[in-house]
Amino acid sequence: MKIIISGYFDAGYSIGIDDYPFEKEGALTSLNSENDFLASFNKPGEMFAFADEVSGGAFHVDDAEGHIGLSVPVGTGLKIDLSGSSMLKHLHAEALEAASDKRFMGIYYSDHPENIVDIITGFQQRIGFSKTSVNLYGLGIGYIFIESAKLDEELAPYALWIYRCYEYATYGTYSSGKFRDAFRKMVSDTYTIFSNKDGYETLTRRKIPCDFFPGYQLILMCNNQHDASIASRILENYDELTPLQMDDGKISLGWAAAIVEPSNVDYVSRILFLLKMAQIYYGICDGFERLFSHHISSSVRENLSGEKSVYDAVSLNRLRTIAHTVAEFTRFSALTQNISDQKLLNAFDLMGGLSQKIEHMASACEIFTNIQNEVLEQKQARRDKRLNVYAMALTALTIVSVLADMLSINAALEMSGWIMLLKLGAILGLIILVIYLTFEGRFLRWKKKSK
Repeated sequence: MKIIISGYFDAGYSIGIDDYPFEKEGALTSLNSENDFLASFNKPGEMFAFADEVSGGAFHVDDAEGHIGLSVPVGTGLKIDLSGSSMLKHLHAEALEAASDKRFMGIYYSDHPENIVDIITGFQQRIGFSKTSVNLYGLGIGYIFIESAKLDEELAPYALWIYRCYEYATYGTYSSGKFRDAFRKMVSDTYTIFSNKDGYETLTRRKIPCDFFPGYQLILMCNNQHDASIASRILENYDELTPLQMDDGKISLGWAAAIVEPSNVDYVSRILFLLKMAQIYYGICDGFERLFSHHISSSVRENLSGEKSVYDAVSLNRLRTIAHTVAEFTRFSALTQNISDQKLLNAFDLMGGLSQKIEHMASACEIFTNIQNEVLEQKQARRDKRLNVYAMALTALTIVSVLADMLSINAALEMSGWIMLLKLGAILGLIILVIYLTFEGRFLRWKKKSK
């Protein structure tokens, strides 16, 4: 049996909607030369092409990391291998710190194994991690995947306790927090290097958890005959699992944990890939749901306080475009049409409510853009009204000037008194009209308050 720790995280902003920002070779070289981890980007081959392009030559199809029939609109992402890095050393050290902390293993978990420190030490000395990788996507969502080597019979029953120590080691709650801080810096630096500095980051800036990682899914990979029964006992009181029979094996799926029993070890990667994309899609929708909730709150606050709005028609159109693009990209129906795959994804959707999140995100965007468009229309109406006032004032002044010229002194001596009074009255009326139009808004507000 193997332990897999997997989960999404949010960088707090986006640099694109797909893999396009990661195609900078110079940026990739610079990133690898300055750090002790290894970053790589493998652009998949196109699954579709125009007819004349297909007839012009052979195409190499490499869809969704080599899995047939899977299409991922958000891209494959930038892959980072943390094996042998200082961050991984911090993670091991902090797992031991968490196991030794009496607040964690003593108060928070009062039923912990008495030899929990020896268990973590034994895991680090005899087992360790065989794979530690991170995927970063243009939309600002990442995915961390940590897989252990095969647990021996002594440590297998303690798989959940090992996971808990490493889980809280990433949070830094009962440890130094060096892994969390270094990881967050790595993510920020990487996105900064690949960013096109086109305002996309500012537009998609959103709030994220203070401890950076919102949570994980524990996956117990069962490769031997008796592993499944051991895994079931381990997770018996941890999560409610739903059994699903798939083409590539059986999976017992829960929100916080899963048990995978592959029928063929060579094809288990497809199940893991589907679990990965399910979490990434959920993370994308969760991040953009927070984004538009923040924008709605900001716009309402600006309207109530009279603050100057930071949104214009261009930024509103970009936000609306992003929202609809994300909504279409993250639908599971766009990922795969395979019935076996859909069985797992639909079960995940029922647990996490991804479909509802997509609809809520889209509706939140529409509410926000409608509010802001109304604000922009009101501002434009006020501007148009001011322009009309200025135009009428200029017209009135022109008329006054013409009438004043007509009332020359000599002409005034020759005309009768009634005609002169009539002309003076017309001039006075125009002056009063100009004054009223200029201060109409203030007059109406004063009249409203007096009532």
